[in-house]
Amino acid sequence: MQLTFYPKPGDLFIAGDTYENARIIQAYKNEEENDKLFGWYLDSETAKPVKKPVNDYPKPFFPAFLGIRKHRDELTPFYELYRKITTLIDDLLLERNGFTALIGDIEAHLTSNEGIDAADATLILKACAGNSLFYKYKRLESGEYLTFSDLRKKVENNIIYNCSLADELKIKSNKINLLVSHNQTVGNYRELLLRDLLKKHLPLKFSIATGFIQGFSRQLDIIIYDSQNFPIAFNEGNLVVIQQEAVRAVIEVKTTLDSTTLFETLEMFHEISLPGFRSTKLPIFTGLFAFDTDYVQSSTIAKNIDDFYNKPYYNDKLKANTTRDILYLTHEISSVCVMGKYCLWTQYDRLGQEQAPGNLLPILFSVSDSRGRDIQTAAFLSHLFDYLDVDYYAKKSSILDFQRLSSASTKIVLEKKLAPDDWFPRIQIGHGDDQKSIVERYKLFCSWFTGEISTRDFILSFEQQHSFSDQRPESKNI
Repeated sequence: MQLTFYPKPGDLFIAGDTYENARIIQAYKNEEENDKLFGWYLDSETAKPVKKPVNDYPKPFFPAFLGIRKHRDELTPFYELYRKITTLIDDLLLERNGFTALIGDIEAHLTSNEGIDAADATLILKACAGNSLFYKYKRLESGEYLTFSDLRKKVENNIIYNCSLADELKIKSNKINLLVSHNQTVGNYRELLLRDLLKKHLPLKFSIATGFIQGFSRQLDIIIYDSQNFPIAFNEGNLVVIQQEAVRAVIEVKTTLDSTTLFETLEMFHEISLPGFRSTKLPIFTGLFAFDTDYVQSSTIAKNIDDFYNKPYYNDKLKANTTRDILYLTHEISSVCVMGKYCLWTQYDRLGQEQAPGNLLPILFSVSDSRGRDIQTAAFLSHLFDYLDVDYYAKKSSILDFQRLSSASTKIVLEKKLAPDDWFPRIQIGHGDDQKSIVERYKLFCSWFTGEISTRDFILSFEQQHSFSDQRPESKNI
């Protein structure tokens, strides 16, 4: 493929006549030189900027794709070539001890085994050698090597570890299938497997039980509650009742996820989350975890979830058709996971142009891994941890862990908006009826999720907002 790239002001690009000298450079207009195009980089030894005309750098140039910057449409062919070849490089490095391989071996693999043009292989390998965010070049007596950067190694090791947890669940789950054919027994055992896994990895202030939430008549598979600050409402024999304020997460466990079990779980979570029942101001994680499924694609699960909230149905009590709707922020189901196949979760965003962003909407996302690793179970557990009120450092560790789950092989897809474009919370909990107030409230949710504010400050913010809203004039839509 013959691609020629020349940078524009502000572009990041890779240049270097050797693998060792390849580096990321930023182009800019030099006003002192009649707006001549210059490029600068930070010298790793002196920590001083090096500036010289772009034409003084060795060609060919290649755009630097760091994963956090949008690229122009005209750079799409470069990006596609970069992704194609780096995926092959990553696959090879993942198979090697220490994620390290001789550059000569990588070149031979790309050209001989994968049919990549030699010039393209060299160009992209230089781009990798110069991109210290994801890769690292090493020269040893035995030759030139390419390996993952320290950050990237943490990413891959974290994925391997989290996937091993899912593998542990899978192996034990398969064992019971070989020994027992009684569906109820198999289901109970799998529920126990997930509970035991959670017990090993949740902070000590939380306990796990099967039982009831005070005021709710249905028995729940897994309740995660704050046992450090709240006593159990009732505990006698196998009967456990947890007071509402202590509950931090509710998880339903299914052997097989199908449309019926999905609907039943959504209906139960909807009842638990109704304002008349729920008394805690903290968001509660509501998750469905299944070991297998009849669904063949995540989009069908997303459609069924969307139908549950938005498709009209006949309500016997009202004697009329109605919709359930998402009534307030975080009212919807938090996550649905099928081990090794699907993980969907909800978060809020404003879709539209930057100049005119739309309403804040609940949106359903999914994650997958092109290498077939069980990123889904790891993502489910990570989202669960977001809802647990632990200290700042524990939260930061959890957030970092989820970021580390995202590598070149993971793909996040926007599956479905769970509300119309003009949606706003019909029940105002800690915010007004305007978008600015709603967005600010959700920002507080996010700050609590990430550990930026404490649980105490988060709850106080509701009381302060309530006190303020009693005195302020009626708000206007923005």
